[in-house]
Amino acid sequence: MATEAFRYRLITRSDFDGLVCAAILRELQMLDDILFVHPKDMQDGLIEVTSRDIITNLPYVEGCHLCFDHHCSEAVRNGNVVRQNLILDPDADSTARVLFNYFGGAERFPRISLEMMEAVDKADSARFTRDEILAPRDWSMLNFIMDPRTGLGRFSNFRISNYQLMMALVDFCRTHSIKQILALPDVKERVDLYNSQRENFLEQIARCSGVYGNVVVMDYRNEETIYSGNRFLVYALFPESNISVHLLKSRVPDTTVVAIGKSILNRTNPTDVGTLCLEHGGGGHTAAGTCQIPSGQAEEIVPAIVSALDQTIEPIGATV
Repeated sequence: MATEAFRYRLITRSDFDGLVCAAILRELQMLDDILFVHPKDMQDGLIEVTSRDIITNLPYVEGCHLCFDHHCSEAVRNGNVVRQNLILDPDADSTARVLFNYFGGAERFPRISLEMMEAVDKADSARFTRDEILAPRDWSMLNFIMDPRTGLGRFSNFRISNYQLMMALVDFCRTHSIKQILALPDVKERVDLYNSQRENFLEQIARCSGVYGNVVVMDYRNEETIYSGNRFLVYALFPESNISVHLLKSRVPDTTVVAIGKSILNRTNPTDVGTLCLEHGGGGHTAAGTCQIPSGQAEEIVPAIVSALDQTIEPIGATV
């Protein structure tokens, strides 16, 4: 177990799970810096990692002090090799829960709200109801506005950056209720933007989607503007589909992002998504994953991925 007298840098994702991981380490007085990174950058070796780094919810990098994760693909990616500094629990609902349990649980963290822990488990395992998807409130709303995949950062120059907000919330969320958190001006600013984009987001999903058997494919590669919104809304619009594939332009030239997720309302698809994405250089867990593929090969790779998820048939269009 880490020595609490020593302070570490946390390397994590800029999302709700990353926030709670940071709050736990802050409560232990182990945290002196946070670096928010993309999983692909870790896989590509672009992030320098040392023995003073704790990694959460990101691919394992040799040389770190500790790495916490709950993605099943990490065990496969590491060849099922037992590593003393990799704390992996695929049965946990969030990486924050892995961290919380490792350092002693509720008895060790009286100031870490059990309501918040339940919320991060619910968010990271995508156990939202249809009503929570259509009209999020409280912790669900906080999760969606903090999720980079919601895309709020594309539409506003906020008063403070997402990094600054995350750093402020690391301390604030340990001592305040969700009502108080959502009332913060910098949080409310993001909630208001989220709500203002909803109708455009709904229209875009319907226009860019096609259904192939049980698979709904959303192709945003030619969209000049991608509106922000809840990534699970597609499952409320396509209730017969049990898995989705998003196609987007990558920030890497000539590269296409393929993001796959099982429906959280129609949980009948048996595919191990993390393992499928791993075959194409990405990763994830059983229900969701991403990979980045050469754009020039997308016309061959994407149909192969769709076929692995379901028997492809002629598109039958969106039903809104």
